[in-house]
Amino acid sequence: MENAKKNKKLTEFKITKEGSLGLLAYGDIGLREWRKVRNAILKEEGNKSTLDEKE
Repeated sequence: MENAKKNKKLTEFKITKEGSLGLLAYGDIGLREWRKVRNAILKEEGNKSTLDEKE
């Protein structure tokens, strides 16, 4: 069992707001991770626009 864990290759993706087909290939896991990143980006962008309006 330990050999199976050692042989697994981890793939890293840079998750963008637009997403990618690579994430879609991971199914619901990829979709959930993309949504997390997208929501964080949108929240950050919303905070920036709110700050800009106050100035």
